[in-house]
Amino acid sequence: MATVNVYYTVVAGDTLWGIANKYGTTYQELARINGIPNPNLIYVGQKLIVGTKNESTGTSGGTSSVPTYTEPKSTTYKVTINAFGLQSNSDRTVFATWTFTKENVDHYRVVWYYDTGDNVWFLDSDSTTGEKQSIYNAPSNAKRVRVRVKVIAKTRKVNGVETAYWNGTWCIEKVYDFSNNPPSTPSTPTVTIEKYRLTAEIENIDIDSDQVKNTQIQFQVVKDNSYVFSTGKSNIVSLRASYSCNVDAGGQYKVRCRSCRDSKYSDWSDYSSNVSTIPARPSSITTCRATSETSVFLAWLNVATATSYDIEYTTNKSYFDGSDSTTIINNIETFKYEITGLQSGSEYFFRVRAVNDQGYSYWTPIKSTVIGEEPSAPTTWSSTTTCLNGETLYLYWVHNCEDGSNQTYAEVELTIDGTKNTYTITSTETDEDESQKTHSYAIDTSSYIEGTEILWRVRTAGITKVYGDWSIQRSIQIYAPPTLELEVTDSTGATFDVLESFPFYISAVAGPNTQTPIGYHLTITSNSSYETIDQIGNIKNVNKGDEIYYQYYDINDKLTLELSADSVDLENNVSYTVICVVSMDSGLTAEASFDFTVAWTDEQYEPNAEIGIDEDVLSVNIRPFCEDEDESLIEDVVLSVYRRGFDGSFTEIATGLNNTKSTFVTDPHPSLDYARYRIVAITKTTGAVSYYDMPGYPIQEKAVIIQWDEEWTSFETSNEDILEEPAWSGSLLKLPYNIDVSDNYALDVSLVNYIGRKRPVSYYGTQLGETATWNMDIVKSDKETLYALRRLAIWTGDVYVREPSGSGYWANISVSFSQKHTELIIPVTLNITRVEGGM
Repeated sequence: MATVNVYYTVVAGDTLWGIANKYGTTYQELARINGIPNPNLIYVGQKLIVGTKNESTGTSGGTSSVPTYTEPKSTTYKVTINAFGLQSNSDRTVFATWTFTKENVDHYRVVWYYDTGDNVWFLDSDSTTGEKQSIYNAPSNAKRVRVRVKVIAKTRKVNGVETAYWNGTWCIEKVYDFSNNPPSTPSTPTVTIEKYRLTAEIENIDIDSDQVKNTQIQFQVVKDNSYVFSTGKSNIVSLRASYSCNVDAGGQYKVRCRSCRDSKYSDWSDYSSNVSTIPARPSSITTCRATSETSVFLAWLNVATATSYDIEYTTNKSYFDGSDSTTIINNIETFKYEITGLQSGSEYFFRVRAVNDQGYSYWTPIKSTVIGEEPSAPTTWSSTTTCLNGETLYLYWVHNCEDGSNQTYAEVELTIDGTKNTYTITSTETDEDESQKTHSYAIDTSSYIEGTEILWRVRTAGITKVYGDWSIQRSIQIYAPPTLELEVTDSTGATFDVLESFPFYISAVAGPNTQTPIGYHLTITSNSSYETIDQIGNIKNVNKGDEIYYQYYDINDKLTLELSADSVDLENNVSYTVICVVSMDSGLTAEASFDFTVAWTDEQYEPNAEIGIDEDVLSVNIRPFCEDEDESLIEDVVLSVYRRGFDGSFTEIATGLNNTKSTFVTDPHPSLDYARYRIVAITKTTGAVSYYDMPGYPIQEKAVIIQWDEEWTSFETSNEDILEEPAWSGSLLKLPYNIDVSDNYALDVSLVNYIGRKRPVSYYGTQLGETATWNMDIVKSDKETLYALRRLAIWTGDVYVREPSGSGYWANISVSFSQKHTELIIPVTLNITRVEGGM
């Protein structure tokens, strides 16, 4: 009776001795029958022969007696064809690619078959390959082809027997039908245009007779070699196909085509040659002006497809299209023309059309001109209305011709201190586009004293050389250049190059006395880049050229200014420039600047604060201070207090506090979880900033607090007794109930629909639109809370809302609640909209 081997697969932690002991044999025997040279080296996943069994009864034998064991069945593997079809640029070559990820592949066997149309398959190719692809050239009589692939594994010796790592089998066959081939590429179409109708056609289409009914020809019309103008499909009738569409005048069109069957397309044919339509109408007559008393010059925009132009003109506009009393000039090959032999003093009307071998365009809009008409008053302006003594003054004008002619002469009239002079200017322009040219006249003002007034006007003459009307008379004032004397001094009144301490002073005096200043614009800019700390204590970067101080002073006298540490933040060892610009009532300006460098010793202090809470109204009193090493209050320091928000923002509580006084400031809105503050100390003499972030002061309030109608004050005291007047007063509502919160955010966004886009485009503004709805149930017997809610309901102002989570903000609030005589609780709804606010 036949016997079969019994196997065991090694797992982590196994030893050959332990496996042998489990199956009742010795590790030496297992090493022998499995060919293991070193019994101490076995690996996880290794398959060991541990005995034999009878194939029919399952009775074990061989090296030892072992339990009944069923050998696992052999697993077969096959490839997966992932790409299969006709190769591009071919009508008989088919390809197949496949995937297979298991290791120990030796090669792949690929078999190709073909069918000539009678459902009988013929073997044509049986080959092997190491690649995961195969290409097959089918015979010319093949209607279908199919392929199948089998993977062949490498082999190894197991117990002296050549054994494959695994078994491979044939994959699922793939079949390709050549009736699915794309249709063949058609020939180049012929194109004709009659007026506004284009027709493209092809004849003698080369296509199989059994495919004609399923095949169409797609035509593509391209205008001016730039964009697709029209696309359409046509059925094949008698091996011929055609397509027609309306086209625009003035364009050039070419056509190409391709065959299409179902969703398959051939390549495009070559383009036909360009065919032109009748020309487009010239958009307008751009120039219509008299060139003499009996001639007119016309110019118009060129039309690309025109071969010539016609001009029609008459002395009566109504004669066009209704009389033979017009004159037409044909075969003009340029887009400009001068008509002579006209009658002086008459108005002539003109229009132009384009011509080519397809026909005529429509006429342009009508333009007219009167030959020999005097010009109207010119349009005038000057380079300035307030001129500095010694500067060159330019007077400008435009010749306003009635007949479109160029300026031939101009007269400039100047009246200076009551003396009138006239200057004649002869023009030499011959260019056709000179009719709207800007003309000018220069005046040297160096000989005029301050206060001189220049009155001027201009008149011009056209082709008739007869002057038209004078322009309006304009006035220009002559002023001396304004001056500005800028002086920067220290606290002793001395001018400095190096600033050693605050304060410093800036004075600016403008001149001359005949002009009055109307304001000063003062800036201080940095001459290098650096990093510093602002007056809140945040780090900021200053770039070279940044303005660290800028202010406009609306005064008409001398500027005197004191700058100290609370006015401007200067950094040690940095150079700055003071720039002052004065504006005078004459419209003129003057500028002066001053450079200095900061050099002082920055003192760094450690500010601190006393803090206490008023538990009745949940406000906080803070007394900031800054001491030296001897625990004495420093006089050269001013203090500021800022509340730190949960989001890292800072809210100013008080600034500019005197360090030598026991000043307490009140924060009526500390966070309800922890009160957090930043104490800032600014040195008066140098502006150096020191700050201290106090650890959170625990409040741990569980209720929601709403405050309104508030007043608070700072106070100075070193006494521990209770103040007669509290530092804070106002209305306060405490809601210790469970509150259901619903938040809503309405972003400021506009969604704009655009033609050609699938989805709208979003534009976001700055408004956040934060709203919330709070719902709670209040015990009917809580009269104090109900009374406060009624007062809040009629309050016409903003309120401050604080939550136990630590957030707080100003808000607009509306209250609604209803009482039922059968209920012991009252449902209350608060609708809250967050608004901008201060502390």
